Amino acid sequence: MRRNNFVRAIATLTVLAVMTGCASQNGLSGLPTAAVQTSPEFCAAQLGGSRHSQQQELDSSDIRMVNWNIQKGGDPDWTDDLSMLTNETDLMIFQEAALEMDAWEIVAADHYRSFAPGYRTRGAAGLVTGVMTLSATEPLTSCSLVSFEPWLRTPKATMITEYGLTNTDQSLLVVNIHAINFTFTNKDFREQVRRALSVISEHPGPVLLSGDFNTWHWRQWKILREMANKHGLTTLNYDEDHRKRVFGQPLDHIYVRGLRVIDATSFRVDSSDHNPMSATLSL
Repeated sequence: MRRNNFVRAIATLTVLAVMTGCASQNGLSGLPTAAVQTSPEFCAAQLGGSRHSQQQELDSSDIRMVNWNIQKGGDPDWTDDLSMLTNETDLMIFQEAALEMDAWEIVAADHYRSFAPGYRTRGAAGLVTGVMTLSATEPLTSCSLVSFEPWLRTPKATMITEYGLTNTDQSLLVVNIHAINFTFTNKDFREQVRRALSVISEHPGPVLLSGDFNTWHWRQWKILREMANKHGLTTLNYDEDHRKRVFGQPLDHIYVRGLRVIDATSFRVDSSDHNPMSATLSL
């Protein structure tokens, strides 16, 4: 009986790997990149450190953002899809992005790039992908956290950035996360979310938590909702909800605290295995 349960579990993971496209590791190494890994305590200590020297600020009454897992930019049409979404966008929050992509000069030449590396393809010139936040203004502070898939031992990154806001002394904390995917227990997923939320708990101002959370199982989604709610974060509702779903559960989420949602929607695309979400927010 135990053997049959194990076989069924392996079969389930195999199906998920095909359906989500997130666990395909052909040509990828599980070794972490050379980037310095920081702790939640280090990230929290950096918050607000250079606020008074910041010259540029986001418009607190009109913050436009996009979140999208671009599937490593494997489909060349993804830049065309992105161009239709990013007119005057302040924050572009990506998962499975590469810092070296030439596309950034096309779709976001004037934006600052904050990158937390994750996967590295094999070979001397291996491509490093991770989470990247592009912003219309320079971040006040930035740091990154790294967790590891318990089975595959591949890294999953979290990028944390902070931005000045107009007409207020408050700053906006943005957390861009690509969550752990395949595990029999929820221990590692819970710990990754906990570490990000521990930084959020040290920030007194508005918060934007966004990313690919891989919540394909209802237990992970329940854990995320409960942990986010305890920190005053609420999820966005979408005028058109075309988010990628597995077993009926959405994988991508946007949570906010201290922000008013003016509009939020999502779009169908063929250039990635995830669909992008967009929102307009204000303080």
